[in-house]
Amino acid sequence: MQLLSKNMQQFSKKMTFISVVVILAACSSTPPASPDIHYAERYSVSTHGTATQIDADWWQAFSSPRLNELMQLAQQQSLDLLISTERVRQAELQMRIANASLFPSLTASASSGESRTRVDGQGSERGESSRASVGISYELDLWGGVAASRASAKAGYEATRYDQDAAMLSINAAIASGWFQWLALQERIATAHKNIAIAERVQAIVDARFRNGAATAADVAQQKTNLLTQRAALLPLELQARQTQSALAILLGKTPQEFVLAADNLLAITVPQIAPGTPADLVARRPDLAAREADLVAANANIQAARAALLPSIGLSANAGKTASELFALNPATQTSGWTISLAQTLFNGGRLVNQKRLSEARRAELILQYHKAILTALQEVDNALASADVSARQEISQQEIVINAERSLRLTEARYRAGTDDLLSLLDAQRSVFQAQDTLVQQRLSRLNAAVDLYKSLGGGWSLAKN
Repeated sequence: MQLLSKNMQQFSKKMTFISVVVILAACSSTPPASPDIHYAERYSVSTHGTATQIDADWWQAFSSPRLNELMQLAQQQSLDLLISTERVRQAELQMRIANASLFPSLTASASSGESRTRVDGQGSERGESSRASVGISYELDLWGGVAASRASAKAGYEATRYDQDAAMLSINAAIASGWFQWLALQERIATAHKNIAIAERVQAIVDARFRNGAATAADVAQQKTNLLTQRAALLPLELQARQTQSALAILLGKTPQEFVLAADNLLAITVPQIAPGTPADLVARRPDLAAREADLVAANANIQAARAALLPSIGLSANAGKTASELFALNPATQTSGWTISLAQTLFNGGRLVNQKRLSEARRAELILQYHKAILTALQEVDNALASADVSARQEISQQEIVINAERSLRLTEARYRAGTDDLLSLLDAQRSVFQAQDTLVQQRLSRLNAAVDLYKSLGGGWSLAKN
């Protein structure tokens, strides 16, 4: 090894001219490119009331302990999150493989053999030999191609890591929306049972009046149709509730058969006010946009690596060894050592390297357009979520007034019924109107909650590029 080190030192003294070439090669790097976007000063819809900044645990703003439990369970058992974690691990290993090019390659070998030589009329001669050697080789990165490959692998790792954050945000949003959907279905199923009970009571009254000659067969058939319609409307709600629960089970890494949800009051869940910030801030707040930007960085590095492949490559190697004529005996032995510098340049390969560079440039152009489109889509998603939150809030206020008036009408009808100035059918119809108004109010609250979840998701859910 001392002999090998001495040879490498002698070789390095003869390669001082390479520093000049390295300086010239540094000028050939590809400058990064990004889309030119004009950002508005604010979004189209402004928030009402006191808006709060977004935290990483944004779902806690809904003040639902059961939702918090579901989110905690998802972070531990969600198969989608575990899959994305493995992808990040693979990208990290790819980056480590690329970083291995920083170091020289060191090899060692040993061999032993026997040979026989036949001489005419004198029999045969037998010989033995053993050899041990160590060698080191290194390719000089004169044009930055190896460094570009490492930069591309690092950018790919960062893109995968950002994609994992985006997947986590999407899964959390899906869990929150699924949970609210299931609660709304439970409320609507309860309302449907109340409407069926009212229809059954009305059916009994119509049947009694028909038997006494105060109602016609058409009245009986009409009310029977109404009752059957109410019962038929219950079945899709129950099916949708089971399907929603099963979908939540898959998101949480549970089997649908073992997963059970506990009911909660949907109308008691807080609808948070969210500060959207400015459109220009969105690029640094969404992990999917950060991932696309990392893809663009990798594409720039790939162009530089493709350009470097067109230039000559210079390799350094040195070796030292011992050879002995007796088996496994290295003394007395013959020592060998040496170093080599190699220069290689591809003269003709059918345009493969040139077209590879052009392909990398075309890929970068595509990624710039995709990144541009992703930013515009993200801005659209925020605007749509803000508009949906604003409209659904107004609709809920209107529906609350409808519920108040329906309940007032029910109280007046009950008073007239007790006073004998109104019949039972009018009272039952007023009750049904209240239940239907309450059912619509539940759906409006669900729309507000889903709009809030969509807004959290479109704004990045508290994610920040500066924190990663």
